[in-house]
Amino acid sequence: MADNGWYPDPSGAKGRFRYWDGSTWSEETTTDPHNTPPPSPDAPDVQRAAGGRGWIIALLVLALITAIVIVAVLWNTGGVTISGGGATEDTNSSTPTVSSWDETSTPSTKPPPPTDSGGELVACPYTLKTGNTTQTAGKLRASTLSVSTIPGWRLQGMNLDSVYDLHAQIDSVYPGWMSNIAVGLLSHEDGFVEIARSAQQMMQCFASSGYYRGFTSREDLIAGEQINVSGRPAWHIRANIFVTGERVPGDVVDIIIVDLGVDKDHLGIFFSSCSIGDEPRCSQVRTAINTLAVG
Repeated sequence: MADNGWYPDPSGAKGRFRYWDGSTWSEETTTDPHNTPPPSPDAPDVQRAAGGRGWIIALLVLALITAIVIVAVLWNTGGVTISGGGATEDTNSSTPTVSSWDETSTPSTKPPPPTDSGGELVACPYTLKTGNTTQTAGKLRASTLSVSTIPGWRLQGMNLDSVYDLHAQIDSVYPGWMSNIAVGLLSHEDGFVEIARSAQQMMQCFASSGYYRGFTSREDLIAGEQINVSGRPAWHIRANIFVTGERVPGDVVDIIIVDLGVDKDHLGIFFSSCSIGDEPRCSQVRTAINTLAVG
């Protein structure tokens, strides 16, 4: 998976770049991403700190200015009737520029990282749920879902918009590219209620330029299969995700969604990535998958 670096500004300003540190956008911008060093670690987190309100305020201000200009023009041309006019409702609606899915609720969302390859950009739910399952030696745990750690890989904090209570291990393939395993939770409130559909939704999120710089295509190796994890129903998808501009062709990504029980308000998720053709790391990932357990 690709991580931090300078990307085109998600606000759409041409020629301006913001720094993506793997989880948040920087406040600092640059017009020369190739010669600008990363921002200092204590730079304020615009996306998280503002909670997305900056985007809303900016859009409201723009809409107000536009309305004032239109009214002024119509007034000067005699096109405005102050009273008694029969206004026609504008039934046109904007066309989304990203792929998404129907959800059972409407969670808050934030813009995903922009594409630098023209690949598909997917808007995934941005969960407001939090959690922090106590960890034990040799395991990654989220609620009642666990997986054995891989010897030699390091524990690493990660952030995915849709996943909470996330615990991960990574192994650096080369600077800027890593393999990983992780467990976390998906909230029913965010629309994740059924294992097969949730697995497809999460793979859609991964197989996009939102998570992979230079994303080009996805090839399903396991389009979907029901499995059992400690007697609990689960759904497994495996896909090759191809990219350009990297030393590797892309990643093999596994996603397993586990039903943790009717008494839970969440599903469990395991996900992993290893570079296509990197059999030693992919073998370690497959071994970890076999240790996935509930309880």
